[in-house]
Amino acid sequence: MAISERQAMVIDRIVDGVWAVLLSGDGQKQLTVPVEKLPAGSREGMWLQVRLEDGRLVEAELDLEKTEEVKARIQLKRARLLERMQRREGGT
Repeated sequence: MAISERQAMVIDRIVDGVWAVLLSGDGQKQLTVPVEKLPAGSREGMWLQVRLEDGRLVEAELDLEKTEEVKARIQLKRARLLERMQRREGGT
């Protein structure tokens, strides 16, 4: 029985309200699990700390700190992009 260490995975999408597709932090691993295996309150875009056994999810915990960190980073990138686009439009 191969037990892995805890690792960060993001809930990429939920399909038909039944399956959740998780992606590893480096984007190299994808895992599909039943939604009922996720912690209460889980939604798309949320990060989890998971533990796998033989490639199967055995434990998952919401990582609210990482979720907020990534969300803030994305908002900053969007704001910078919008600012750049507005400068281009104003300068033409």
